[in-house]
Amino acid sequence: MGALAWLGALAGTIAGLLGVVVLVSTGRHGLVHRAAEWAADCWHHHDGSGGPASYAFNLALLVSAVAGTCVAVARYRRTVAHRRRHQEALQFVVRLSGDIEDVCVLDHPVPVAYCVPSRKRPIVVSSGALDRLDDTQLQAVLAHERAHLRYRHHLFLTVVDALAAALFWLPTFRGARRCLPILLEMSADDVAARRCGRRTVAVALRKLAIAPSPIGGLAAHSAGRSELDQRLARLETPTAIADDDRIRRLTWVTAMTSVVLPGMISAGWLAAMPFFC
Repeated sequence: MGALAWLGALAGTIAGLLGVVVLVSTGRHGLVHRAAEWAADCWHHHDGSGGPASYAFNLALLVSAVAGTCVAVARYRRTVAHRRRHQEALQFVVRLSGDIEDVCVLDHPVPVAYCVPSRKRPIVVSSGALDRLDDTQLQAVLAHERAHLRYRHHLFLTVVDALAAALFWLPTFRGARRCLPILLEMSADDVAARRCGRRTVAVALRKLAIAPSPIGGLAAHSAGRSELDQRLARLETPTAIADDDRIRRLTWVTAMTSVVLPGMISAGWLAAMPFFC
């Protein structure tokens, strides 16, 4: 639910920013408005009341929007390229698991488990993890990784990272890039806990090494001790993950409102704004 609230806040921020760009650029003194009227052959109706400052502001805003888009696309493509290279490298060092169709085994004594989205065998488990985990704990770890894949957590993180790189001056995106990873890990923990039990998931996490996952991948273990401690404390406190329908409904309403409200305000302004002479 926390992750959903963050996603709603991010979507609302994007909607608000797009609304500002559209409203400014399509206003009577906006560059897009001028271009549209020029195309409609009514340039002679203008009296030039916009002034150089207005045009300079429009141009700066449009250039910033284009530059931010380029930065976000470049960051996204870089993450996807890192993920693809890691997948290609894995083909030379892993072996197939005959028992589990979506798992490949990395022969390494360090106990790790992570997923890198791909069509074939996206979950990587080290031989060290197989040696330390019993069958139930292994199933808990696999349930955790499958939850990441099923709900496309990697896509959320990649998009948020790209947007945070482009809109680094907005605290919403900086906070989301910092908070979303552990919230999505907790969400995957919940899925595994419902299937295998909270205690089993907690014990399995304690047996996995704390190591950074590859770029674009999601590991069952946390990258830092403090994050792992938070997840373990949550799993070992029954009331911490209580299922409250009222909180879930409130979260959904808040997330949807944060998206719809900026869009409605922008649409209202656009509907009332004269575009042509």
